[in-house]
Amino acid sequence: MAEPSGAAGEPGSDEPANRSADGTGDRMAALTSFFRERPRLRTLAVAGPPYGVLILFFAIPLLAMLVVSFQTGEIGGPWTLSNYTNFLSSETYLSVVWKTLVISVQVTAIVVVVGYALAYSIVRFSRRTTLLLLLVILPFWTSYIIRMYAWINILQSDGVLDSTLNMLGLPAVSLLYSEPAVLIGFTYVWLPLAVLPFYASLTNLDGDLIEASKDLGAGPIRTFTSVTLPMTINGVVTGVILVFIPTFGSFITPRLLGGTNNIMIGMVIENQFKSAFNWPFGAAIGMVISVVVVALLILGTRLGGGLFETGGEGA
Repeated sequence: MAEPSGAAGEPGSDEPANRSADGTGDRMAALTSFFRERPRLRTLAVAGPPYGVLILFFAIPLLAMLVVSFQTGEIGGPWTLSNYTNFLSSETYLSVVWKTLVISVQVTAIVVVVGYALAYSIVRFSRRTTLLLLLVILPFWTSYIIRMYAWINILQSDGVLDSTLNMLGLPAVSLLYSEPAVLIGFTYVWLPLAVLPFYASLTNLDGDLIEASKDLGAGPIRTFTSVTLPMTINGVVTGVILVFIPTFGSFITPRLLGGTNNIMIGMVIENQFKSAFNWPFGAAIGMVISVVVVALLILGTRLGGGLFETGGEGA
């Protein structure tokens, strides 16, 4: 009887039939065995490229900014601490930092509340989740600057908002170049970023836990605070981070919608690099703000996580 045409090795051989004749299978087996016997090298091969990207595009530029921040006047100038002392001892700059912090907290709170409610309604009360998520991310298809100019057209005097209010017999508000305009712009920009992690965490929530809580006599508020929110806290923390960090360092939205009366620290840093050409001072401000943001996020994450964990145990 003739040997089947699909046989790749000699009769009676245990060699896999799908091994190629050019030895590719042997090389792959040898490579697999090589990494299996060297776990550290395997870990380096898997984790090395991502860490390399972080080092190249994050750690090295951050280190370069740190070095520049200790120089005087221009890059390559004498080393000094004056950039940090001038910033930390100035009431003007510190007041800008405080105002930036207040606006960032307000924006984060608004986006988290609105975004969580929107994501919850999509998951629990809608069957057209794909269409609704598409509508949520649809603004990302348009340029950031174009969207900001659209809001200028809406909020300016005699703009779309004022015209609509006049048609309804209501007084005009002229919100452009005010703090409410900045809050509106930030909320519009960052809301989709918060909805996505909220939606992901709510999708993985076991609905039986909610029904069990109701069966045990818990009301809607008790069920939300003891079951829903603790079970989705990872998505909430992710949304807070995605909103708070870019808001704290943003300069385009407050410049276009807030004008000169609503200066944020990102605008000060931009001015030092683009107008004053004092890169060391701008780098020093950037380093201080980076430390403040990281410290606040670590503190908020730990306090928030501990609070919800305690509430979950007591439920």
